[in-house]
Amino acid sequence: MMRAESLGMSGITSPALEARVMDGDVPPLSTRVMDAEGVVLVECTGRVTVFNSQAAAHFGIPVPLHIEHARLPGCEWVREDGTPLPSQDSPLARALAGELVDASVWHVLRPDGVRAALRCTAVPVRGGDGQVAAALVRTHAVDALAAPVLDASRLLAEAGSLLGTSVDAEARLEPLLKLLVPALGEGALLILRSKGTAGEDVLRVAASLHADPGRHALLRDVLTRSPADPSAPGGLPRAFASGAVGRLPILSEEHVVAIARDAEHARLLRELGPHGCLSVPLGARGGTLGALMVLRSNVLRVFGAEEEHLLTELAHRLALYLENARLYREAREAVRQRDEFLGIASHELKTPLTPLSLKVQLLQKQVVNLAREGKDVPTDRVAEALDVVQRQVRRLSGLVDNLLDVSRITAGRLRLELEEMDLASVAAEILYRFSAAAAQAGTELGLEAPVPVVGRWDRLRLEQVVTNLVSNALKYGAGQPVIVSVEANGTLARLTVKDHGIGIAPDDLARIFERFERAVSDRHYGGLGLGLYITRQIVEAFGGTVSAVSTPGEGSTFILELPRGDIPEEWLIAHAAPGPTQGE
Repeated sequence: MMRAESLGMSGITSPALEARVMDGDVPPLSTRVMDAEGVVLVECTGRVTVFNSQAAAHFGIPVPLHIEHARLPGCEWVREDGTPLPSQDSPLARALAGELVDASVWHVLRPDGVRAALRCTAVPVRGGDGQVAAALVRTHAVDALAAPVLDASRLLAEAGSLLGTSVDAEARLEPLLKLLVPALGEGALLILRSKGTAGEDVLRVAASLHADPGRHALLRDVLTRSPADPSAPGGLPRAFASGAVGRLPILSEEHVVAIARDAEHARLLRELGPHGCLSVPLGARGGTLGALMVLRSNVLRVFGAEEEHLLTELAHRLALYLENARLYREAREAVRQRDEFLGIASHELKTPLTPLSLKVQLLQKQVVNLAREGKDVPTDRVAEALDVVQRQVRRLSGLVDNLLDVSRITAGRLRLELEEMDLASVAAEILYRFSAAAAQAGTELGLEAPVPVVGRWDRLRLEQVVTNLVSNALKYGAGQPVIVSVEANGTLARLTVKDHGIGIAPDDLARIFERFERAVSDRHYGGLGLGLYITRQIVEAFGGTVSAVSTPGEGSTFILELPRGDIPEEWLIAHAAPGPTQGE
Protein backbone atom coordinates (compact mmCIF):
# COMPACT_ATOMS: atom_id res chain seq x y z
CA MET A 1 0.00 0.00 0.00
CA MET A 2 1.28 3.48 -0.90
CA ARG A 3 2.38 5.48 2.13
CA ALA A 4 1.73 9.21 2.53
CA GLU A 5 5.40 10.09 2.22
CA SER A 6 5.50 8.65 -1.30
CA LEU A 7 2.77 11.08 -2.24
CA GLY A 8 4.76 14.05 -0.93
CA MET A 9 2.22 14.21 1.98
CA SER A 10 4.61 13.93 4.86
CA GLY A 11 3.17 17.19 6.18
CA ILE A 12 -0.26 15.61 6.85
CA THR A 13 -0.81 15.74 10.57
CA SER A 14 -4.26 14.17 10.85
CA PRO A 15 -3.92 10.41 11.65
CA ALA A 16 -7.38 9.78 10.22
CA LEU A 17 -6.50 11.55 6.98
CA GLU A 18 -3.27 9.63 6.62
CA ALA A 19 -5.18 6.42 7.32
CA ARG A 20 -7.58 7.15 4.46
CA VAL A 21 -4.61 7.66 2.16
CA MET A 22 -3.06 4.38 3.26
CA ASP A 23 -6.39 2.57 2.96
CA GLY A 24 -6.37 3.33 -0.74
CA ASP A 25 -9.21 5.88 -0.93
CA VAL A 26 -6.80 8.25 -2.62
CA PRO A 27 -5.43 6.97 -5.94
CA PRO A 28 -1.69 6.35 -5.58
CA LEU A 29 0.82 8.63 -7.29
CA SER A 30 4.18 7.34 -8.41
CA THR A 31 7.21 9.56 -8.35
CA ARG A 32 7.17 9.70 -12.14
CA VAL A 33 3.54 10.87 -12.12
CA MET A 34 4.26 13.54 -9.55
CA ASP A 35 7.16 14.79 -11.66
CA ALA A 36 4.86 15.10 -14.70
CA GLU A 37 1.66 16.30 -13.01
CA GLY A 38 0.74 19.05 -10.67
CA VAL A 39 -0.42 17.74 -7.30
CA VAL A 40 -2.37 19.81 -4.77
CA LEU A 41 -3.68 18.59 -1.43
CA VAL A 42 -5.71 21.10 0.58
CA GLU A 43 -7.34 20.41 3.94
CA CYS A 44 -10.82 21.69 4.72
CA THR A 45 -9.24 24.25 7.06
CA GLY A 46 -7.53 25.80 4.04
CA ARG A 47 -4.08 24.51 5.01
CA VAL A 48 -2.09 23.52 1.92
CA THR A 49 -0.40 20.20 2.63
CA VAL A 50 0.98 19.43 -0.83
CA PHE A 51 1.70 21.83 -3.69
CA ASN A 52 4.46 20.50 -5.93
CA SER A 53 6.58 22.49 -8.38
CA GLN A 54 4.52 21.42 -11.39
CA ALA A 55 1.37 22.73 -9.73
CA ALA A 56 3.17 26.01 -9.07
CA ALA A 57 4.14 26.11 -12.75
CA HIS A 58 0.61 25.30 -13.92
CA PHE A 59 -1.05 27.96 -11.77
CA GLY A 60 1.79 30.46 -12.13
CA ILE A 61 2.07 31.17 -8.41
CA PRO A 62 4.54 30.51 -5.60
CA VAL A 63 3.61 27.68 -3.25
CA PRO A 64 0.86 28.94 -0.91
CA LEU A 65 0.70 27.85 2.70
CA HIS A 66 -3.01 28.56 3.19
CA ILE A 67 -5.99 29.43 0.98
CA GLU A 68 -9.41 30.89 1.68
CA HIS A 69 -12.70 29.70 0.21
CA ALA A 70 -10.96 27.21 -2.11
CA ARG A 71 -9.47 30.09 -4.12
CA LEU A 72 -5.85 29.88 -5.18
CA PRO A 73 -4.06 33.24 -4.71
CA GLY A 74 -4.27 35.43 -7.82
CA CYS A 75 -5.98 32.71 -9.89
CA GLU A 76 -9.47 32.73 -11.31
CA TRP A 77 -11.28 29.75 -12.84
CA VAL A 78 -12.96 30.73 -16.11
CA ARG A 79 -15.19 29.12 -18.68
CA GLU A 80 -13.97 28.27 -22.15
CA ASP A 81 -15.34 31.58 -23.43
CA GLY A 82 -13.36 33.43 -20.78
CA THR A 83 -16.23 34.40 -18.47
CA PRO A 84 -15.64 33.91 -14.73
CA LEU A 85 -16.66 30.60 -13.16
CA PRO A 86 -18.36 30.81 -9.76
CA SER A 87 -15.82 29.86 -7.09
CA GLN A 88 -18.03 27.04 -5.76
CA ASP A 89 -17.93 25.39 -9.20
CA SER A 90 -14.15 25.03 -9.36
CA PRO A 91 -12.81 21.46 -9.16
CA LEU A 92 -11.10 22.17 -5.83
CA ALA A 93 -14.24 23.61 -4.26
CA ARG A 94 -16.35 20.72 -5.53
CA ALA A 95 -13.92 18.13 -4.12
CA LEU A 96 -13.91 19.89 -0.74
CA ALA A 97 -17.68 19.70 -0.87
CA GLY A 98 -17.42 15.90 -1.23
CA GLU A 99 -17.82 15.55 -5.00
CA LEU A 100 -15.59 13.38 -7.17
CA VAL A 101 -14.57 15.37 -10.27
CA ASP A 102 -13.54 13.19 -13.17
CA ALA A 103 -10.75 14.14 -15.51
CA SER A 104 -11.81 17.03 -17.73
CA VAL A 105 -10.33 20.23 -19.15
CA TRP A 106 -10.62 23.38 -17.02
CA HIS A 107 -9.40 26.91 -17.71
CA VAL A 108 -7.66 29.14 -15.19
CA LEU A 109 -6.61 32.77 -15.53
CA ARG A 110 -3.23 33.13 -13.84
CA PRO A 111 -1.79 36.23 -12.13
CA ASP A 112 0.56 36.86 -15.08
CA GLY A 113 -2.42 37.15 -17.42
CA VAL A 114 -1.85 33.77 -19.09
CA ARG A 115 -4.97 31.69 -19.58
CA ALA A 116 -3.98 28.08 -19.00
CA ALA A 117 -5.90 24.96 -20.02
CA LEU A 118 -5.48 22.19 -17.44
CA ARG A 119 -6.79 18.64 -17.32
CA CYS A 120 -7.90 18.26 -13.71
CA THR A 121 -9.03 15.41 -11.50
CA ALA A 122 -10.32 16.31 -8.03
CA VAL A 123 -10.87 13.71 -5.30
CA PRO A 124 -12.30 14.26 -1.81
CA VAL A 125 -10.24 12.68 0.98
CA ARG A 126 -12.34 11.53 3.94
CA GLY A 127 -11.23 11.07 7.51
CA GLY A 128 -11.95 8.16 9.82
CA ASP A 129 -15.37 9.63 10.68
CA GLY A 130 -16.37 9.62 7.02
CA GLN A 131 -16.28 13.42 6.76
CA VAL A 132 -14.34 15.20 4.01
CA ALA A 133 -10.97 16.18 5.49
CA ALA A 134 -9.18 17.38 2.36
CA ALA A 135 -9.26 17.52 -1.42
CA LEU A 136 -6.63 16.14 -3.78
CA VAL A 137 -6.32 17.81 -7.20
CA ARG A 138 -4.18 16.54 -10.02
CA THR A 139 -3.40 18.85 -12.95
CA HIS A 140 -1.82 18.34 -16.33
CA ALA A 141 -1.16 21.08 -18.89
CA VAL A 142 -3.02 20.64 -22.18
CA ASP A 143 -3.42 22.85 -25.20
CA ALA A 144 -0.90 25.34 -23.80
CA LEU A 145 -0.42 28.50 -25.78
CA ALA A 146 1.16 27.47 -29.04
CA ALA A 147 4.84 28.22 -29.11
CA PRO A 148 5.84 30.56 -31.90
CA VAL A 149 7.66 28.96 -34.78
CA LEU A 150 11.36 29.30 -34.03
CA ASP A 151 13.52 30.18 -37.01
CA ALA A 152 16.87 29.16 -35.51
CA SER A 153 18.84 29.68 -38.71
CA ARG A 154 17.58 33.25 -39.12
CA LEU A 155 18.23 34.08 -35.46
CA LEU A 156 21.79 32.74 -35.55
CA ALA A 157 22.45 34.57 -38.82
CA GLU A 158 21.23 37.84 -37.31
CA ALA A 159 23.31 37.25 -34.20
CA GLY A 160 26.40 36.57 -36.34
CA SER A 161 25.81 39.72 -38.34
CA LEU A 162 25.33 41.73 -35.15
CA LEU A 163 28.46 40.39 -33.45
CA GLY A 164 30.56 40.72 -36.59
CA THR A 165 30.01 44.45 -37.07
CA SER A 166 31.99 45.71 -34.09
CA VAL A 167 34.72 44.76 -31.62
CA ASP A 168 33.00 46.85 -28.94
CA ALA A 169 31.50 43.94 -27.00
CA GLU A 170 29.44 45.95 -24.52
CA ALA A 171 27.60 47.84 -27.29
CA ARG A 172 26.35 44.59 -28.86
CA LEU A 173 25.02 42.76 -25.81
CA GLU A 174 21.60 44.34 -25.36
CA PRO A 175 20.78 44.26 -29.11
CA LEU A 176 21.67 40.56 -28.95
CA LEU A 177 19.13 40.01 -26.18
CA LYS A 178 16.49 41.66 -28.37
CA LEU A 179 16.85 38.71 -30.72
CA LEU A 180 15.84 36.39 -27.87
CA VAL A 181 12.96 38.49 -26.50
CA PRO A 182 10.23 37.56 -27.18
CA ALA A 183 11.33 34.80 -29.58
CA LEU A 184 12.45 32.49 -26.75
CA GLY A 185 11.01 34.14 -23.68
CA GLU A 186 9.74 37.31 -22.05
CA GLY A 187 13.09 38.21 -20.50
CA ALA A 188 16.81 37.60 -20.92
CA LEU A 189 19.96 38.19 -18.89
CA LEU A 190 23.64 38.06 -19.69
CA ILE A 191 25.84 37.60 -16.63
CA LEU A 192 29.61 37.74 -16.96
CA ARG A 193 32.20 36.42 -14.55
CA SER A 194 35.50 38.07 -13.70
CA LYS A 195 38.11 37.99 -10.97
CA GLY A 196 38.17 40.55 -8.18
CA THR A 197 41.27 42.16 -6.71
CA ALA A 198 41.58 39.32 -4.18
CA GLY A 199 41.05 36.62 -6.80
CA GLU A 200 37.41 36.02 -5.88
CA ASP A 201 34.64 35.44 -8.42
CA VAL A 202 32.74 38.59 -9.30
CA LEU A 203 29.50 38.40 -11.29
CA ARG A 204 28.23 41.33 -13.32
CA VAL A 205 24.94 41.68 -15.17
CA ALA A 206 26.25 42.94 -18.49
CA ALA A 207 22.79 43.24 -20.11
CA SER A 208 19.15 42.61 -19.24
CA LEU A 209 15.87 42.88 -21.11
CA HIS A 210 12.18 42.18 -20.53
CA ALA A 211 9.33 42.42 -23.03
CA ASP A 212 7.09 44.12 -20.45
CA PRO A 213 8.45 47.66 -19.82
CA GLY A 214 7.14 47.60 -16.25
CA ARG A 215 8.77 44.28 -15.50
CA HIS A 216 11.92 45.43 -17.31
CA ALA A 217 12.25 48.33 -14.86
CA LEU A 218 11.48 45.97 -11.98
CA LEU A 219 14.08 43.47 -13.23
CA ARG A 220 16.71 46.21 -13.40
CA ASP A 221 15.72 47.31 -9.89
CA VAL A 222 16.16 43.78 -8.57
CA LEU A 223 19.57 43.42 -10.24
CA THR A 224 20.74 46.87 -9.10
CA ARG A 225 19.66 46.47 -5.48
CA SER A 226 20.99 42.94 -5.18
CA PRO A 227 23.84 42.23 -7.60
CA ALA A 228 24.60 38.62 -8.46
CA ASP A 229 26.60 36.98 -5.68
CA PRO A 230 28.55 33.78 -6.46
CA SER A 231 28.65 32.87 -2.76
CA ALA A 232 24.90 33.14 -2.15
CA PRO A 233 23.31 29.68 -1.56
CA GLY A 234 20.96 28.79 -4.37
CA GLY A 235 21.74 32.03 -6.13
CA LEU A 236 23.76 30.64 -9.01
CA PRO A 237 22.48 28.58 -11.90
CA ARG A 238 24.26 25.37 -12.81
CA ALA A 239 25.89 27.24 -15.68
CA PHE A 240 28.25 28.82 -13.15
CA ALA A 241 28.52 25.99 -10.65
CA SER A 242 29.40 23.23 -13.10
CA GLY A 243 29.34 24.68 -16.60
CA ALA A 244 26.16 22.71 -17.39
CA VAL A 245 22.80 23.80 -18.76
CA GLY A 246 20.43 24.76 -15.95
CA ARG A 247 16.64 24.71 -15.84
CA LEU A 248 14.34 26.26 -13.26
CA PRO A 249 10.69 25.29 -13.89
CA ILE A 250 9.43 28.21 -11.82
CA LEU A 251 10.72 30.71 -9.31
CA SER A 252 8.79 29.23 -6.40
CA GLU A 253 8.49 30.55 -2.88
CA GLU A 254 11.23 28.14 -1.82
CA HIS A 255 13.59 29.69 -4.37
CA VAL A 256 12.63 33.18 -3.27
CA VAL A 257 13.38 32.32 0.35
CA ALA A 258 16.67 30.65 -0.65
CA ILE A 259 18.09 33.52 -2.72
CA ALA A 260 16.49 36.61 -1.13
CA ARG A 261 19.01 38.67 0.82
CA ASP A 262 16.45 40.62 2.77
CA ALA A 263 12.74 41.31 2.94
CA GLU A 264 12.88 44.02 0.26
CA HIS A 265 14.72 41.71 -2.13
CA ALA A 266 12.11 39.00 -1.53
CA ARG A 267 9.30 41.50 -2.15
CA LEU A 268 10.81 42.56 -5.48
CA LEU A 269 11.25 38.94 -6.57
CA ARG A 270 7.62 38.16 -5.74
CA GLU A 271 6.48 41.30 -7.55
CA LEU A 272 8.49 40.28 -10.59
CA GLY A 273 6.27 37.23 -10.74
CA PRO A 274 6.84 33.57 -11.45
CA HIS A 275 9.27 32.80 -14.22
CA GLY A 276 10.85 29.70 -15.62
CA CYS A 277 14.49 29.93 -16.55
CA LEU A 278 16.89 28.30 -18.99
CA SER A 279 20.57 29.14 -18.49
CA VAL A 280 23.48 28.03 -20.64
CA PRO A 281 27.17 28.66 -19.94
CA LEU A 282 29.43 30.87 -22.00
CA GLY A 283 32.39 28.53 -22.33
CA ALA A 284 35.72 29.58 -23.81
CA ARG A 285 39.28 28.28 -23.43
CA GLY A 286 38.21 25.66 -20.89
CA GLY A 287 36.58 28.20 -18.56
CA THR A 288 33.15 29.73 -18.00
CA LEU A 289 32.96 33.40 -18.92
CA GLY A 290 29.39 33.74 -17.77
CA ALA A 291 25.87 32.59 -18.54
CA LEU A 292 23.12 33.46 -20.97
CA MET A 293 19.70 33.16 -19.32
CA VAL A 294 16.21 33.31 -20.81
CA LEU A 295 13.19 33.94 -18.57
CA ARG A 296 9.72 32.75 -19.49
CA SER A 297 6.67 33.90 -17.56
CA ASN A 298 4.46 31.40 -19.37
CA VAL A 299 5.87 28.44 -17.48
CA LEU A 300 3.37 26.10 -19.13
CA ARG A 301 5.56 26.49 -22.20
CA VAL A 302 8.53 24.41 -21.17
CA PHE A 303 11.85 24.97 -22.90
CA GLY A 304 12.29 22.32 -25.57
CA ALA A 305 15.38 20.58 -26.88
CA GLU A 306 15.44 22.77 -30.00
CA GLU A 307 15.39 25.94 -27.92
CA GLU A 308 18.13 24.62 -25.65
CA HIS A 309 20.26 23.73 -28.67
CA LEU A 310 19.72 27.19 -30.16
CA LEU A 311 20.60 29.00 -26.95
CA THR A 312 23.68 26.80 -26.45
CA GLU A 313 24.90 27.52 -29.98
CA LEU A 314 24.27 31.25 -29.51
CA ALA A 315 26.09 31.20 -26.17
CA HIS A 316 29.06 29.46 -27.83
CA ARG A 317 29.26 32.13 -30.52
CA LEU A 318 28.86 34.90 -27.95
CA ALA A 319 31.63 33.42 -25.80
CA LEU A 320 34.01 33.36 -28.77
CA TYR A 321 33.05 36.94 -29.59
CA LEU A 322 33.66 38.11 -26.01
CA GLU A 323 36.95 36.24 -25.82
CA ASN A 324 38.14 37.68 -29.13
CA ALA A 325 37.07 41.15 -28.02
CA ARG A 326 39.04 40.68 -24.80
CA LEU A 327 42.13 39.53 -26.68
CA TYR A 328 41.78 42.50 -29.04
CA ARG A 329 41.55 44.92 -26.11
CA GLU A 330 44.56 43.34 -24.45
CA ALA A 331 46.57 43.47 -27.67
CA ARG A 332 45.61 47.09 -28.22
CA GLU A 333 46.53 47.91 -24.62
CA ALA A 334 49.83 46.05 -25.00
CA VAL A 335 50.65 48.09 -28.10
CA ARG A 336 49.73 51.28 -26.24
CA GLN A 337 51.93 50.32 -23.30
CA ARG A 338 54.76 49.38 -25.65
CA ASP A 339 54.61 52.71 -27.46
CA GLU A 340 54.37 54.58 -24.18
CA PHE A 341 57.25 52.58 -22.73
CA LEU A 342 59.45 53.14 -25.79
CA GLY A 343 58.81 56.87 -25.50
CA ILE A 344 59.66 56.85 -21.78
CA ALA A 345 62.64 54.54 -22.26
CA SER A 346 64.13 56.66 -25.04
CA HIS A 347 63.70 59.75 -22.86
CA GLU A 348 65.21 58.05 -19.79
CA LEU A 349 68.15 56.63 -21.71
CA LYS A 350 68.78 59.95 -23.40
CA THR A 351 68.76 61.84 -20.09
CA PRO A 352 72.08 60.43 -18.78
CA LEU A 353 73.55 60.16 -22.28
CA THR A 354 73.25 63.89 -22.91
CA PRO A 355 75.41 65.12 -19.99
CA LEU A 356 77.71 62.12 -20.48
CA SER A 357 78.29 63.05 -24.11
CA LEU A 358 78.74 66.75 -23.32
CA LYS A 359 81.18 66.04 -20.53
CA VAL A 360 83.26 63.67 -22.68
CA GLN A 361 83.30 66.20 -25.55
CA LEU A 362 84.32 69.00 -23.21
CA LEU A 363 87.06 66.88 -21.64
CA GLN A 364 88.30 65.85 -25.08
CA LYS A 365 88.41 69.48 -26.26
CA GLN A 366 90.29 70.59 -23.15
CA VAL A 367 92.83 67.78 -23.49
CA VAL A 368 93.43 68.57 -27.17
CA ASN A 369 93.84 72.29 -26.52
CA LEU A 370 96.23 71.74 -23.61
CA ALA A 371 98.23 69.26 -25.66
CA ARG A 372 98.60 71.78 -28.49
CA GLU A 373 99.87 74.34 -25.99
CA GLY A 374 102.22 71.80 -24.46
CA LYS A 375 100.61 72.05 -21.07
CA ASP A 376 99.76 69.27 -18.64
CA VAL A 377 96.14 68.25 -18.19
CA PRO A 378 94.91 69.23 -14.65
CA THR A 379 94.08 66.08 -12.73
CA ASP A 380 91.26 67.79 -10.80
CA ARG A 381 89.44 68.60 -14.04
CA VAL A 382 89.87 65.06 -15.29
CA ALA A 383 88.70 63.62 -11.96
CA GLU A 384 85.61 65.89 -11.96
CA ALA A 385 84.72 64.94 -15.50
CA LEU A 386 85.23 61.26 -14.85
CA ASP A 387 83.05 61.49 -11.73
CA VAL A 388 80.19 62.87 -13.84
CA VAL A 389 80.80 60.18 -16.44
CA GLN A 390 80.78 57.47 -13.80
CA ARG A 391 77.47 58.68 -12.31
CA GLN A 392 75.79 58.75 -15.69
CA VAL A 393 77.21 55.34 -16.63
CA ARG A 394 75.82 53.90 -13.37
CA ARG A 395 72.45 55.40 -14.17
CA LEU A 396 72.52 53.93 -17.66
CA SER A 397 73.61 50.60 -16.26
CA GLY A 398 70.69 50.63 -13.82
CA LEU A 399 68.20 51.35 -16.60
CA VAL A 400 69.60 48.56 -18.75
CA ASP A 401 69.60 46.16 -15.77
CA ASN A 402 65.91 46.91 -15.20
CA LEU A 403 65.14 46.13 -18.81
CA LEU A 404 67.08 42.87 -18.58
CA ASP A 405 65.27 41.94 -15.36
CA VAL A 406 61.90 42.46 -17.02
CA SER A 407 63.06 40.23 -19.88
CA ARG A 408 64.17 37.52 -17.43
CA ILE A 409 60.92 37.74 -15.46
CA THR A 410 58.80 37.52 -18.60
CA ALA A 411 60.78 34.51 -19.80
CA GLY A 412 60.65 32.84 -16.37
CA ARG A 413 64.44 32.90 -16.01
CA LEU A 414 64.68 34.77 -12.71
CA ARG A 415 66.94 32.51 -10.61
CA LEU A 416 67.71 32.88 -6.90
CA GLU A 417 70.88 31.83 -5.09
CA LEU A 418 69.92 31.49 -1.42
CA GLU A 419 72.22 32.02 1.51
CA GLU A 420 71.85 32.99 5.17
CA MET A 421 71.97 36.73 5.81
CA ASP A 422 70.72 39.45 8.12
CA LEU A 423 68.00 41.67 6.66
CA ALA A 424 68.83 44.44 9.13
CA SER A 425 72.44 44.50 7.91
CA VAL A 426 71.30 44.62 4.29
CA ALA A 427 69.02 47.57 5.10
CA ALA A 428 71.85 49.38 6.88
CA GLU A 429 74.18 48.85 3.91
CA ILE A 430 71.61 50.21 1.44
CA LEU A 431 70.97 53.29 3.61
CA TYR A 432 74.72 53.93 3.76
CA ARG A 433 74.88 53.85 -0.03
CA PHE A 434 72.07 56.42 -0.23
CA SER A 435 73.46 58.66 2.52
CA ALA A 436 75.27 61.04 0.16
CA ALA A 437 72.28 61.42 -2.17
CA ALA A 438 69.93 61.87 0.81
CA ALA A 439 72.17 64.55 2.33
CA GLN A 440 72.28 66.38 -0.99
CA ALA A 441 68.45 66.32 -1.12
CA GLY A 442 68.16 67.36 2.53
CA THR A 443 66.46 64.09 3.46
CA GLU A 444 67.11 62.45 6.82
CA LEU A 445 67.48 58.67 6.72
CA GLY A 446 66.62 56.55 9.76
CA LEU A 447 66.90 52.83 10.55
CA GLU A 448 64.95 51.02 13.24
CA ALA A 449 66.37 47.51 13.56
CA PRO A 450 66.91 46.55 17.22
CA VAL A 451 67.98 42.94 16.51
CA PRO A 452 69.28 40.91 13.58
CA VAL A 453 66.61 39.29 11.40
CA VAL A 454 68.21 36.31 9.72
CA GLY A 455 66.77 34.40 6.79
CA ARG A 456 67.72 32.61 3.60
CA TRP A 457 67.54 34.92 0.59
CA ASP A 458 69.41 35.89 -2.55
CA ARG A 459 71.67 38.79 -1.46
CA LEU A 460 71.82 40.61 -4.80
CA ARG A 461 68.06 40.37 -5.33
CA LEU A 462 67.31 41.35 -1.73
CA GLU A 463 69.58 44.38 -2.05
CA GLN A 464 67.80 45.23 -5.30
CA VAL A 465 64.41 45.12 -3.56
CA VAL A 466 65.50 47.31 -0.64
CA THR A 467 67.28 49.67 -3.04
CA ASN A 468 64.13 50.09 -5.13
CA LEU A 469 61.98 50.82 -2.07
CA VAL A 470 64.44 53.32 -0.53
CA SER A 471 65.07 54.96 -3.91
CA ASN A 472 61.30 55.28 -4.41
CA ALA A 473 60.91 56.88 -0.96
CA LEU A 474 63.68 59.41 -1.64
CA LYS A 475 62.25 60.19 -5.05
CA TYR A 476 58.75 60.97 -3.84
CA GLY A 477 59.55 61.90 -0.23
CA ALA A 478 59.72 65.64 -0.93
CA GLY A 479 62.85 65.99 1.19
CA GLN A 480 61.09 64.72 4.31
CA PRO A 481 62.54 62.00 6.61
CA VAL A 482 62.58 58.41 5.36
CA ILE A 483 62.43 55.70 8.03
CA VAL A 484 63.31 52.05 7.38
CA SER A 485 62.36 49.49 10.03
CA VAL A 486 63.18 45.78 10.21
CA GLU A 487 61.54 43.30 12.56
CA ALA A 488 60.90 39.57 12.90
CA ASN A 489 57.54 37.91 13.35
CA GLY A 490 58.25 34.21 13.86
CA THR A 491 59.04 32.70 10.48
CA LEU A 492 58.38 36.00 8.70
CA ALA A 493 60.69 38.98 8.28
CA ARG A 494 59.10 42.40 7.83
CA LEU A 495 60.72 45.52 6.37
CA THR A 496 58.84 48.80 6.09
CA VAL A 497 59.91 51.96 4.30
CA LYS A 498 58.00 55.07 5.34
CA ASP A 499 58.27 58.49 3.75
CA HIS A 500 56.40 61.74 4.38
CA GLY A 501 56.10 62.92 0.80
CA ILE A 502 53.42 63.40 -1.81
CA GLY A 503 51.60 60.11 -1.14
CA ILE A 504 49.62 57.95 -3.53
CA ALA A 505 45.96 58.26 -4.50
CA PRO A 506 43.76 55.27 -3.45
CA ASP A 507 42.92 54.42 -7.07
CA ASP A 508 46.63 54.19 -7.92
CA LEU A 509 47.66 51.88 -5.06
CA ALA A 510 46.42 48.75 -6.85
CA ARG A 511 48.40 49.40 -10.04
CA ILE A 512 51.74 50.87 -8.97
CA PHE A 513 53.24 47.36 -8.80
CA GLU A 514 52.31 46.64 -12.43
CA ARG A 515 54.70 46.91 -15.37
CA PHE A 516 55.25 50.43 -16.79
CA GLU A 517 52.79 51.90 -14.28
CA ARG A 518 53.32 55.05 -12.27
CA ALA A 519 51.11 57.16 -10.01
CA VAL A 520 52.60 60.48 -11.14
CA SER A 521 53.45 62.21 -14.39
CA ASP A 522 56.73 61.14 -15.99
CA ARG A 523 57.38 64.80 -16.78
CA HIS A 524 58.02 65.58 -13.13
CA TYR A 525 59.47 62.24 -12.03
CA GLY A 526 61.75 60.15 -14.22
CA GLY A 527 62.01 56.40 -14.41
CA LEU A 528 60.74 53.57 -16.55
CA GLY A 529 57.92 52.55 -14.22
CA LEU A 530 59.63 49.20 -13.65
CA GLY A 531 61.15 49.44 -10.17
CA LEU A 532 58.10 48.44 -8.14
CA TYR A 533 57.10 45.84 -10.73
CA ILE A 534 60.51 44.16 -10.48
CA THR A 535 60.34 44.45 -6.70
CA ARG A 536 57.02 42.61 -6.59
CA GLN A 537 58.26 39.88 -8.91
CA ILE A 538 61.39 39.26 -6.83
CA VAL A 539 59.44 39.31 -3.56
CA GLU A 540 56.90 36.82 -4.92
CA ALA A 541 59.79 34.62 -6.08
CA PHE A 542 60.92 34.62 -2.42
CA GLY A 543 57.35 33.58 -1.49
CA GLY A 544 56.65 36.93 0.15
CA THR A 545 54.38 39.93 -0.37
CA VAL A 546 54.86 43.66 -0.84
CA SER A 547 52.11 46.22 -0.41
CA ALA A 548 51.63 49.92 0.15
CA VAL A 549 49.39 52.15 2.24
CA SER A 550 49.24 55.86 1.67
CA THR A 551 47.39 59.09 2.27
CA PRO A 552 47.85 61.75 -0.44
CA GLY A 553 49.92 64.61 0.90
CA GLU A 554 51.00 62.70 4.00
CA GLY A 555 53.39 60.10 2.59
CA SER A 556 53.47 56.39 1.90
CA THR A 557 54.49 53.22 3.68
CA PHE A 558 55.71 50.18 1.76
CA ILE A 559 55.50 46.88 3.65
CA LEU A 560 57.68 43.95 2.66
CA GLU A 561 57.09 40.53 4.24
CA LEU A 562 59.41 37.61 3.47
CA PRO A 563 59.44 34.03 4.73
CA ARG A 564 62.75 33.46 6.52
CA GLY A 565 63.22 30.06 4.92
CA ASP A 566 64.81 26.96 6.33
CA ILE A 567 66.98 28.42 9.12
CA PRO A 568 67.91 26.97 12.53
CA GLU A 569 65.15 27.29 15.08
CA GLU A 570 67.53 28.92 17.58
CA TRP A 571 67.77 31.93 15.26
CA LEU A 572 64.06 32.52 15.77
CA ILE A 573 64.57 32.66 19.55
CA ALA A 574 68.05 34.07 20.09
CA HIS A 575 67.49 36.96 17.71
CA ALA A 576 63.92 37.80 18.62
CA ALA A 577 63.03 41.35 19.55
CA PRO A 578 63.62 42.04 23.27
CA GLY A 579 60.49 41.90 25.38
CA PRO A 580 59.59 44.25 28.27
CA THR A 581 61.81 43.92 31.33
CA GLN A 582 60.43 43.36 34.78
CA GLY A 583 58.97 46.46 36.31
CA GLU A 584 58.13 48.15 33.02
